[in-house]
Amino acid sequence: MFKKVNFHKVIIGRIEKISFPELDLFDLPAKVDTGAFRSSIHAKNIKVNHKTKELSFTLLDGHNSSKGKKVTTSAKNYKIVSVKNSFGKSENRYEVKLKVKLMHKSFKTVFTLADRTNLNFPILLGRKLLSGRYIIDSSQTGIDEDTLKRDYDVVIENED
Repeated sequence: MFKKVNFHKVIIGRIEKISFPELDLFDLPAKVDTGAFRSSIHAKNIKVNHKTKELSFTLLDGHNSSKGKKVTTSAKNYKIVSVKNSFGKSENRYEVKLKVKLMHKSFKTVFTLADRTNLNFPILLGRKLLSGRYIIDSSQTGIDEDTLKRDYDVVIENED
C-alpha cells in the first residue's frame, strides 16, 4: 500500500514560537500536543455583547510567559464547543478563528479561549491546526531550554 507523500509539510518540535500578526503578537511560546484535538490560547475577560452579538476577550493577560504582552480584541464569528480535558471532564469554551504564523506558514485557524494561567505555556497547538501542515519530531524544540527560562520564565522538567 502506497501513501501520497506531502513534501510541503514542515518538521516542528514539541515547543515552538508562534505569532499572531494581525494582533501584533510575535514569537510566543507554544506547546505542541498531538493528544489534543483543538488548539487553545490563554484568554481572560471573555464577554458577549448581547446587543451586537460580539465576543470580546483579552489574550495572554497575566500569563507568566507572555512577558507583559496582552491584547484585547473581539470576534463576530465564534461558537461554543465542548472540550474534554486529559481527565475526561468536559467544559464549554468559546472558539474563535485567528491568523497565525508558525515557522514559514501563515494561515487562519481556530483556537478555544481558556484560562491557562497555571500552565507553562499560554498556547497549546492541537491536531486540528497541525494536521496536513506539519510533522512533529518530539525530540526537537524550536526554543531551547535556556531561552525558555530566560525569555519566558518556563522550566521544562526532564522525564528521566
